[in-house]
Amino acid sequence: MTLRGLKILTSVTVVYFIGLAVFAVFWLSGADLGTFDSQFLGYAFGHAQTYIAGLTDDQIALYRGPFRIADTLFPALAALTLLLWFRRWTIGGVRLSLTLVTALYLAADYTENMLVGRLLAAGADGLSIKAVDTASLFTMSKWALLIVCFAAFSVLWWRARAEEKR
Repeated sequence: MTLRGLKILTSVTVVYFIGLAVFAVFWLSGADLGTFDSQFLGYAFGHAQTYIAGLTDDQIALYRGPFRIADTLFPALAALTLLLWFRRWTIGGVRLSLTLVTALYLAADYTENMLVGRLLAAGADGLSIKAVDTASLFTMSKWALLIVCFAAFSVLWWRARAEEKR
């Protein structure tokens, strides 16, 4: 992919993420709590119960429908964008390591989406502590892996800028 194409893909990814976040904040807030997907530090059983109980039927339908579809597309778009930058900036073991971390992020995000879907399907009264703890673990894992990817991206971007100035 050309550098111009990669910059366009990166811009699309960032705008898509912002759109997803805005959608979640304005249409999926329940009981003054954010979505499961946005909880960097995870969530406890009581939080999950309160959040789901605070959602309307329409909000649950949005979360399980259009938002879930959009949230299925974003991780693939983010992973592709990261992988293409990593491919451009790295070789050998570093590239392999960053590819693995990106793949783990993608797997964690998709697993989280599946588990959150199950929580929503169970409803506030049908939740189990184990189901909530498992979904929460994957939410935290997703964010931790994405932070590693963004940190690597930032270091590589900075290094590429420094090399361009030489």
